[in-house]
Amino acid sequence: MSDAPFDLVDAKDTFTDSDWFHTCRETQTPYVVVRSGERSADVLWDYITLPPCCDARLRRNFSALEREARAIFERFSQPESYLRIKPTMICFDHLRVDQAKSAAAALYRLITHYLPETVITRSTAISTDSQRPLPPTDRPKTRSLWVEESGLA
Repeated sequence: MSDAPFDLVDAKDTFTDSDWFHTCRETQTPYVVVRSGERSADVLWDYITLPPCCDARLRRNFSALEREARAIFERFSQPESYLRIKPTMICFDHLRVDQAKSAAAALYRLITHYLPETVITRSTAISTDSQRPLPPTDRPKTRSLWVEESGLA
């Protein structure tokens, strides 16, 4: 497995069923994915794997987080790229495939900057380990649907 703080998935595949998703959920670390197609790639960060203790801090710092995410997007985007951002999700859509990995790593670092110290410690350990922790092999492959409500608990 790669030591990158994100996962690479094919645009046709579901990514919430991946080992990386389950690892991030179990370790409560930022979930960043690069969905790669033939001509472009999308970068996604989803709040779903973070613990509730992150809610207030991310919301309190959302203006700065949004500004810095936009700066990352601008650095790696192309004319047909677009940005979707809210407190629980950031997406950079239609980046060049070769730029998406760098954008994903930068986005992961940005998210960890806004997390409580206990989560940052775990996040840093995963992003610097030579291998990601492996999820349990006895877990059944299940699909889940995440629906964002108007406010976080």
